[in-house]
Amino acid sequence: MMPTGTPTAVALDPGDPTELGPYRIASRLGRGGMGTVYLAEGPMGPVAIKVINPHFANDPEFRRRFRREVEAARRVRRFCTAPVLDARLDGDPLWIVTEYVAGPDLGRVLRENGPLTGSNIEALAVGVATALTAIHDAGVVHRDLKPANVLLSPLGPRVIDFGIARALDSEDGQTSTGRILGTPDYIAPEVFTGRQAGPEADIFAWGCVMVAAITGASPFASKTIEQAFYRVVNETPDLSRIDPSLRPIIAAALEKDPAKRPTAQQLLDALVRRPDVDRAQVAGTVRLDLSALTGSTLPRTQIAPAQPAKPPLRRRLADAAMGAGAALLAVALVAGAVTLSRLSSSAPPEGEVLYQENFSQEGTGWPEDGFAGPDASRNYTGDGRYTIRVDDYENTKWAKAPVNAVLPDDVLVSVKLDMRNANSWSGVWCDYSKSDEERDRLYYLLAVNHVGRAKIVKVDGDTWRDLTADLEVPNYARGNVPLRARCARSGGEMRLQLWAGEDLVAEATDTEAEKAAGKPSFGLYLEWVRNAESRVYYDDFSIARLS
Repeated sequence: MMPTGTPTAVALDPGDPTELGPYRIASRLGRGGMGTVYLAEGPMGPVAIKVINPHFANDPEFRRRFRREVEAARRVRRFCTAPVLDARLDGDPLWIVTEYVAGPDLGRVLRENGPLTGSNIEALAVGVATALTAIHDAGVVHRDLKPANVLLSPLGPRVIDFGIARALDSEDGQTSTGRILGTPDYIAPEVFTGRQAGPEADIFAWGCVMVAAITGASPFASKTIEQAFYRVVNETPDLSRIDPSLRPIIAAALEKDPAKRPTAQQLLDALVRRPDVDRAQVAGTVRLDLSALTGSTLPRTQIAPAQPAKPPLRRRLADAAMGAGAALLAVALVAGAVTLSRLSSSAPPEGEVLYQENFSQEGTGWPEDGFAGPDASRNYTGDGRYTIRVDDYENTKWAKAPVNAVLPDDVLVSVKLDMRNANSWSGVWCDYSKSDEERDRLYYLLAVNHVGRAKIVKVDGDTWRDLTADLEVPNYARGNVPLRARCARSGGEMRLQLWAGEDLVAEATDTEAEKAAGKPSFGLYLEWVRNAESRVYYDDFSIARLS
C-alpha cells in the first residue's frame, strides 16, 4: 500500500499565478467549485491560498458576500482550525490565505488506508468538535463539513474551509446557482427540506464524519442526490459498529430534529466528560498518530522553512481531558536516554569562543518582530536582553543565531534564561539538516520548562521523539537558569548533553543520526504549553568549540 502523504502538489500550469501579493506560489494543491488552492511561501512561512474563480469574482454581489464571510472567518480562533491569515477583498483576483496544514485530508486517508482505529478516533472526535466550538462562537456556520475538509496533522485534526462557501448564498439563503450547498452524504435533513443551514447542521455533519472515520463511509452514503435526500430524511443510521462510549454522542448528533442535537460545546463536554471544558487546553493536547494511519512518516511541507519547522507541543496538561481520549502522539524513548541519577559531571572545558552576543545593542542580526522593548513579541528588549513571547495564537517561535562562520562538529551553546513569566519549554536548538527539504530536516531541542524539568527532543522531518524523559533540574530558580548544551556529531551519531548551572540534567546519544549531514546552526526557541501568554528573556548567548 502506498503511504498517504501531504496534500498532492501539482506543478503550475502556464495560466497559474506565480505571485500573489507577498506570496510566492510553489505548486497547485487542488481545484474546486469555488476556486483553486495553491501552496505558497509567505513572509512567515508556507500558506495555502484559495483563488476565487473569475465567474464568481466578477459578480459584485458575490464580492460583497465574500468580504462579509472572510471578515467573519477571521474571527474564528485557532482551536483545531486552519485559521484565515490574509485575504484580497478588492481587485482581481480575489483570494484568501490560510495556514498550511501539511497533512492528508481524512477523505484521502479513508480511501487509501481505510477507517481510523484506536486513539485516533477519539482524537478526531474531540478535535473536530473543538473546531466547531471556535467556528460557531465566531458566528460562522461551516456548511460543508466533510472528510475532505478535515486535515490530519501530528498536532491533531484541522478543520478548513469554514464559512466561506456561504458567499455563494443569496439573501434568501439559496445559492446563486440554485444548488443545494454541501456534500449530499453529510447534509442535515433540515437543509434538504429547504431550511437555511445553522450550527445544528454542522453537528449533524460531525456525526456523519465520525461514522465515516470509523466505518469508512457516511451513514447515508448514496450514489445520487435523490438517494441521499431520502436516506438522510427518512432512515435511522446503523451505529452498531460504533464503540459504546461514542455511540450515544454520535446518535444525538444525528437526530433528525435539529433542536434535539447538542451544541458544539455540549458535544465537546460530552466527549471529554467534563462541563464547560477549556477548549484551549483540549486543543493543545489533541494528537494524531500518523504512523498508525499510514505506516510511514508524513512530510509536513515541500517549501523550505527559514528555520526549524514547529514540532508539536510536548507538554501534556495533567488537568486536560485525557480521560475522554484526547489522543497523544506515541513517544518512543530511544537507546541512550539515561536517568538523572547517572548525570553528575561538569561541563567539558571550552575551547575557542566562536560567537558571542550579550544583546547590549540592537541590530546584531537576531530576528526582530515589531518594536524592540521588554514587551516585544520577538526582539531585543533595549535593556541588554532578548525576548520571545508565545500564546495560543502563535505557540512556537524560533530565533536563529546569526553566525556567519562555519561551525565545528562539537560545540557548547550557552545562554541564560529568565523563566519567571513562562509557562513553557524553552532552550536551544541544534540543526544539522542537509537541505531545506522537509524530509531532510534534522534538529535537536535541549530545553527546560517553568516547573524545573529538562528534556532532549529529536525532530526528524515531521517526526519528533523524546530522547529523554522529563528530568528534574536540581536547585531550579526560574529567574536565573544558566543553560549549556553540547551538540557533538561523529560517525553518524549525535551526542547531546544539557547542563543547568553546574548540573548535567539530561543526556542522550542518538545512534540513528545519518541525516545529520548538513552545516550546523543554532538558536533559541520557546514553546507554549498552557492557556496563557508565555515569555522568556535571554542573555549572554555564546557558541564555543569544545577541545
